[in-house]
Amino acid sequence: MTLRTMMAVTSGKTAAALTHFLKLGSGTNFPGKLARKIDPALLAHLGSQLKHHVIAITGTNGKTTTSGLLSAFLTANNQKLVTNQLGANMLPGIIAALVQGSDMSGKLKADCAVLEVDEASLKGVARELGLNCILVTNLFRDQLDRYGELDTTARMIGAGIQQSSQTLIQNGKSAPKLILNADDPLVTGLAKYSTETPLFFGIERIHYQNSPPLESPVPFTREVTSCPACQGELHYNTLIYGHLGHYKCRSCEYKRPIPAVYAEEVWISSEKSQVKLRYGENVVDLTLTFPGLFNVYNLLAATAAAKEVGTPTSALAQGLQSYTGVFGRAEKKVIQNRHVSIMLIKNPVGASEVLKLVSSDSKARLLVMLNDNYADGRDVSWIWDAQFEAIVETLGQQTIFVSGDRAQDMGVRLKYAGIQSGHLLIESDLKKALSKALSETAPDETLYILPTYTALLELQKPGSGMH
Repeated sequence: MTLRTMMAVTSGKTAAALTHFLKLGSGTNFPGKLARKIDPALLAHLGSQLKHHVIAITGTNGKTTTSGLLSAFLTANNQKLVTNQLGANMLPGIIAALVQGSDMSGKLKADCAVLEVDEASLKGVARELGLNCILVTNLFRDQLDRYGELDTTARMIGAGIQQSSQTLIQNGKSAPKLILNADDPLVTGLAKYSTETPLFFGIERIHYQNSPPLESPVPFTREVTSCPACQGELHYNTLIYGHLGHYKCRSCEYKRPIPAVYAEEVWISSEKSQVKLRYGENVVDLTLTFPGLFNVYNLLAATAAAKEVGTPTSALAQGLQSYTGVFGRAEKKVIQNRHVSIMLIKNPVGASEVLKLVSSDSKARLLVMLNDNYADGRDVSWIWDAQFEAIVETLGQQTIFVSGDRAQDMGVRLKYAGIQSGHLLIESDLKKALSKALSETAPDETLYILPTYTALLELQKPGSGMH
């Protein structure tokens, strides 16, 4: 290890410690920027110590939860791993994670890595770090001001896959294995960027156990309507949500591939999901204690990656039992003796699925926090495509709390959804909004907090009222 690398690691660790001590934030980005400034090749130097698999998880929704689940599975299998578990998924955050996983001499205390990677950052990370597996969760419209439309995002990921192949082959290794969502027609099209046969995951059958069922009261606008191969019309035998489902092009042979890892049956309720999961000859029954059909996909993705690196079936149930969740991703807390559930929202499809969950709870209270900082996406027009109409029947006669830098915009959106002005309380200060929402939540009710990304970070800070 060079002196420069050791200085970079020491500086990064010191910066992270000071950030935590001075309560300036989570310390997930600045330490990485500082360390990289001292040693521009730091990521390559640290990554070269990883003797086993390096798994990158990218896509629009589910990256953080999928990374957390996969990490739990590998840990249950006694793997020593490094991961950016707090979701800092651009280059500085990934470097900071590896710095924190090293000792002061720059020796990495792990033999494999599970890394959540931003879609636009995948190519840059792949240039410096050999990614043995690249898992793509899904592709939905998200931060259009930064990513552009979906085909642009797909090309970004494709460039990352190609760069990873180039990096690995230059180092005498095989091209990366792709793990792809079979139910997303745009994701399956990414197979063309690799010479390796992908491993696909998907959902076969779904049963709803709620009354009324967790069906969408407002039809989704499919974000992928044409075939990625020939631009012909896609026909769906089964539509799950958004453009996810069982599809086939009417004009060419493009169709949903047969998944190797799949949920044979899924039973969905407002509190949990039961999954009959199959891969190869293995069948395992698992219970997800955090809700949402989207989390079933996260489980399948993590299982597919675990299977790819040889994780035994026994580690799945053990890892799932030990998984504690990530802040803001269907996290449940008790604050001031009130039940609170925190669910990040950031794009139309993800927000709509969360709103469906909220609408299924007759004891729900709601606080929506909308910011428009760079990490959220400056353009908040996505809220007009999210299904806020879903909450009107269940929550329309109670106070709905709205906060954040763009609280007024969210208030207007809720009025158009059918919420009367007298039932909206708009408070731009997050701490004050949280205090008011908690004060009006009864002991037998649940306050659902739906923040965008930077609002979620504000909730993590001491003094926010969440601690």
